[in-house]
Amino acid sequence: MTTQTVTKTIRLSPEEGMALEQLSREEHLPESTLLKKLVLDGLAHRRLDWACAAYARGEINIRGAARYAGLSIYEMLDELKRRDVEIVSPEQFLDGLTDLADLFDLPELREVAGELRASTGQ
Repeated sequence: MTTQTVTKTIRLSPEEGMALEQLSREEHLPESTLLKKLVLDGLAHRRLDWACAAYARGEINIRGAARYAGLSIYEMLDELKRRDVEIVSPEQFLDGLTDLADLFDLPELREVAGELRASTGQ
């Protein structure tokens, strides 16, 4: 089985090239290996940032955020907590209660959800 690869090139200033060379020596890695590691680390970091921001804006759910970031749902929850991103807003919680009440035809739960919504101004 052959693995296909794609070659990408970048241009560095002389100072950036020297910094890469120095880090390569310090890490005991060939420059190409170090560059690949740095790019992959950077991509993972940017994908995680995007996933957290998109979740916080309500654009994606927790499962979508975790999938995009390449994490498990539990890892994503930990990351959101670390970043102080609200996991479930009070409004989302109350909407969930109302949905459950409708799904299972539970007027008592619908009433509780309504009372909570009224008492919290949601």
